[in-house]
Amino acid sequence: MGSAGARVVLFAAAALLLTGLIPQALGKAGGGGAVNPANPQVAGICSKTPFPEVCKSTAGRHATKYPVIDNLAVLNMQVDAFSKRTAQARKHVTKSARTIPPAQAQALTFCDTMYMNTQDTIGAAQRAITFKDTGTAKIMLQLAVQDFDSCDRPFTQAGVPNPMGKFDKELNQMANNCMTLANMI
Repeated sequence: MGSAGARVVLFAAAALLLTGLIPQALGKAGGGGAVNPANPQVAGICSKTPFPEVCKSTAGRHATKYPVIDNLAVLNMQVDAFSKRTAQARKHVTKSARTIPPAQAQALTFCDTMYMNTQDTIGAAQRAITFKDTGTAKIMLQLAVQDFDSCDRPFTQAGVPNPMGKFDKELNQMANNCMTLANMI
């Protein structure tokens, strides 16, 4: 019975590792590239972005989904990761709104609207990328940055901390990487 339990734990750990949850749980400092090393081609392209570590750790997770790794593929990987992180930010808004004072909760409602707008503009950027319309893609990505950057405004005006600051910083870095990658296609 003990060895069967150990096998279940080992299987669960392997499943978490394969789905990328262990590196996420460990964070950037603990997870680093050792747990989930980036594909060398992805790493080379990501090295040309303003935030290469963010690019490698987010886009690199999707490398096996692409038969050819080129600038366009890495852009698609990064935009997909950007979209997923925006969805995570919206979930965090919902979770945070339950435990904070009313002034912050009202500001979070505004953030949720901005993140929803961001999701729409990311979708438009993804469609533009499909047609290699870099001009439209970059405009949509810039609009996405403006949307989530707006999230901080009501917190600043109310003089209260923004519980979404970490998300906004990561989203900004991912968006800047996307815009740089769009210039490379």
